[in-house]
Amino acid sequence: MAVATRRSLRGLGEEATCSICLDYFKDPVTIECGHNFCQGCLAQTWKGLASLAEKLSRLEGEKAPERNEMCEKHQEPIKLFCQEEETLLCVVCDRSKEHRGHLVVPLEEAAPEYQELITNRLELLKKETATIMKYKAEIPNESRGLLKQTKAEMEKMKTEFRKLHQFLEKQENLLLAQLEETEKEIARKTNEHLARLSEELSSLEGLVQEMEKKRQQPPSELLQDIGSLLQK
Repeated sequence: MAVATRRSLRGLGEEATCSICLDYFKDPVTIECGHNFCQGCLAQTWKGLASLAEKLSRLEGEKAPERNEMCEKHQEPIKLFCQEEETLLCVVCDRSKEHRGHLVVPLEEAAPEYQELITNRLELLKKETATIMKYKAEIPNESRGLLKQTKAEMEKMKTEFRKLHQFLEKQENLLLAQLEETEKEIARKTNEHLARLSEELSSLEGLVQEMEKKRQQPPSELLQDIGSLLQK
């Protein structure tokens, strides 16, 4: 399990590494062939290739008289090109064991082929450069659009929360008013009930005093109006 994890992490590291600077991507971009590079590394590489192609094109256009370089090893004019190893050769190098059996052609024959390769590659790089520049130019507009959308969402959310707050505040005031009315109603009924009880208590206390007094009277007075007293 640990080995598989390390392999997986190593694979992720390789996928996140620029093959030009051999470091992790900084502002990564994907070109048409599907490869990923740092934007800075890619721009620097294109700049170098463009400069090289420009120099070759200028040399080709000037049609300057050719000057044969000398082989440092054999001090012979360099007139040949080994296509297998892509190196410049003199006639002595061509006959050496190192290049025996290799496809060797004159410089005049090899140059146009590589000139065409560089031209094709340069056209592709220019197209990819234009694509990246276009994408780079669109980023600020996309960013402004996203910021505008985010701001609109924020304002919408603020409005919704403001409405919700107003609704809750209204409901709170309504419920508090209802509770206040209920409290007043309870107090009113309580006071009415206490008042009735006080009246009944006062009436009973008066009747008790009257009967206590009646009970102490002589028989003739006690029995007088006894019926009405007992009906109270």
